[in-house]
Amino acid sequence: MSHTRLFRILFWVGWILWIFVSGLAVLAISPLGDWQFEEGVLHLTWQFIFLWAVLFWAYTFIFRFRASVAAAKRIGRGIVRLPERMVKAAKANPLFFITWAVLLVGWQIMSYVAPKGTLEHPLVPGFDYIIYNALYRLSGNWDLFGGFSLPGLTLQFGELAPFPAIEGAESRTWTAVFLALGFHSFMTLSRLVAGLGVGLIAGLATGLALPYWSALRQISWAPFNFLRMIPLLAAIPWMQFALGVDLRATTLFIGFGVWVMLVVATMNAVANVPDRYIESSRTLGASRLRTYFKVIVPGAMPELRTALLLAGGLGWSLTIAAEFLGFPTGLGFMAAAAVQETNTARLVIVAIVVAFYSLLTFYLLNQLFNRMVSWMPQRTSGTTDISKVAGAAGAAGRAGDQLHE
Repeated sequence: MSHTRLFRILFWVGWILWIFVSGLAVLAISPLGDWQFEEGVLHLTWQFIFLWAVLFWAYTFIFRFRASVAAAKRIGRGIVRLPERMVKAAKANPLFFITWAVLLVGWQIMSYVAPKGTLEHPLVPGFDYIIYNALYRLSGNWDLFGGFSLPGLTLQFGELAPFPAIEGAESRTWTAVFLALGFHSFMTLSRLVAGLGVGLIAGLATGLALPYWSALRQISWAPFNFLRMIPLLAAIPWMQFALGVDLRATTLFIGFGVWVMLVVATMNAVANVPDRYIESSRTLGASRLRTYFKVIVPGAMPELRTALLLAGGLGWSLTIAAEFLGFPTGLGFMAAAAVQETNTARLVIVAIVVAFYSLLTFYLLNQLFNRMVSWMPQRTSGTTDISKVAGAAGAAGRAGDQLHE
């Protein structure tokens, strides 16, 4: 192992440990802060979180100063150039932005035209109602007021924002709104990451291992296709009855759905590797095992892009559905509460938040895929210059004619 790689490993391990050490360092100066720590209970405040974040990021600037400064500059340039990039994107694909503008304007017009009805909330709420009524009322879902327990430590969050469920509706604040969204997003994302991680690892490992043995692949093909046809949403009540309502249950449920889908997709990708790759490898003297792991497995990776993106979408569907039917926290719980109250505005908010996280998931999975197939040649531009191709072909033709002459 090279010294550079060893330093990177030690750097990341040290940064993980520094999360806890930096928190203890902030506690050591508690007389200077506005937070309280007594008998294993820490009452968090914004000042404590700010100091903790400063110490946490100071680690990177101490041990990797140049890389940290370069990363900060890239982030700053990205933020400054964001308007310019939006203008370029609008010019490159104007129909995309026009379509969204028409939909948003049409929704707002429908909110004025649609009948109000007899319900508490309008069926087609305008954006003013969504922002200043439904979104503002989310501050009542600031459920971390009760605290969060760790081994030997209990974190209390009541000092971060008022809790309207106890102090009344007049104590609502935008800080509590974003804390509520952050809390429920964290609960949903933790369940998604756990289940999706298990499903991706198990699915890729199983899908790549089974085709190595021809008999095992033929035996397992039909059962996995049968499992893929099972309606997983209908199995949620069984999951709750057999496994309960906790992180273990959602991890197994999401992981199972992603695993089955990814196994079938991976086996298909392995089967579609061109035979000429295998024949060339065996001709050069490679063993069967080396041919499989050095030729067939890398050759199957490019076809897995769509499967990975579908796995991300399936993971989100299963997570929201599981929370919708039994969990007291999460974005799915917020959607279920909105359905019970016939609160279309809150459903719109949840849909926008989930759509944003889904796009982020797709982006991260796509980046993971690009790392997996970094050996593939990348196109430098989106289109091929036909004139250059035609010119090259013409030059080759003239050279051939000269040789015949």
